[in-house]
Amino acid sequence: NSQHHLCKAELFYIFYEERITMMFRSLGSQFAVSSQKLFSSRIVVNGKVAKKRFDETLLERKTMSRLLSSNVPAMTSSDGVVGTPINFDVASKIEGNESQIVTIKLLPGEVLRAESGAMMYMTEGVTMNTTTGGGMSAGFQRWLTGQNVFISDYQYEGQEGTSGTVALGTDFPSKILRLSVGEYGGKIICQQGALLCASHTIDIEVEFTKNLTSGFFGGEGFVLQALKGDGDIFVKAGGTLIRRDLDEDEELRISSGCLVGFTEGVDYDVQMIPGIKNAIFGGEGLFITTLKGAGTVWLQGQPPQRMIGEIARRVPGGGPGIAIPIGGGSGADGKGGSETGGNAQ
Repeated sequence: NSQHHLCKAELFYIFYEERITMMFRSLGSQFAVSSQKLFSSRIVVNGKVAKKRFDETLLERKTMSRLLSSNVPAMTSSDGVVGTPINFDVASKIEGNESQIVTIKLLPGEVLRAESGAMMYMTEGVTMNTTTGGGMSAGFQRWLTGQNVFISDYQYEGQEGTSGTVALGTDFPSKILRLSVGEYGGKIICQQGALLCASHTIDIEVEFTKNLTSGFFGGEGFVLQALKGDGDIFVKAGGTLIRRDLDEDEELRISSGCLVGFTEGVDYDVQMIPGIKNAIFGGEGLFITTLKGAGTVWLQGQPPQRMIGEIARRVPGGGPGIAIPIGGGSGADGKGGSETGGNAQ
């Protein structure tokens, strides 16, 4: 009976890895006891450690499931990179709370395209190839959208049946949001520099704001980034991440800089805040961003520009001739440094 519980728990864990603890509790105390035995490295079943046997079985079944799910033809990106699409449902894992990272397991033949400089670590067998992604014109186009001129492609060159791992982090404490571009009509428009990594079949294109007012006062600049293609993207957002689904002709007014992205069909514009007192004392400036139309909008509660501005505002400005002591602090004649050194010895 105990082994029967272990087998059922083993099957459940494969398909509901993140919910296994809650499920065991809901099924009763007998399953809870079995789960504790299952994960304990000190409980021996038939002369073997239960945890080791379970981990090996789990890894084998998840690898086979991954191989079956990824049995699709290779696809070619716009710049000629050939690779098998990654099944991010199985391969990706977002970790952390306020400052998140994403780890992605790569099988042979798969290609992950990421922002250059975002890599935390990569395991043995994973190779990195940094290019402009289609020539200097494509690199310049990405630079206009807030990305780097160069991009990095990660591939795993190990044996069949094995996998490698790539971990990516953000340049600012951020949440990471995964989106499937195909589910939103094949195009998602994001703020500048929002993209962290994506399928190699995703293209970054320039999306211009429709008027000068939106460019000057919308908080996102004249250029947004349009992410197009067939695949998944991982974008960055500061602070709390919010999703809003807008109905036809519904209007949402947001503070400048809080926009992460929106789907095609949403109209992006800027309006002046009504009322002189609101404009002067409201703290939001003279203009506010408006989003109108049927579609989905993603917002961030802590735009990086806002935090940077607050930090800069609190940094005391030193006038000319004011010396700031650093470390031991040597005097103008250099005696201070030698005295400090003598005391240290």
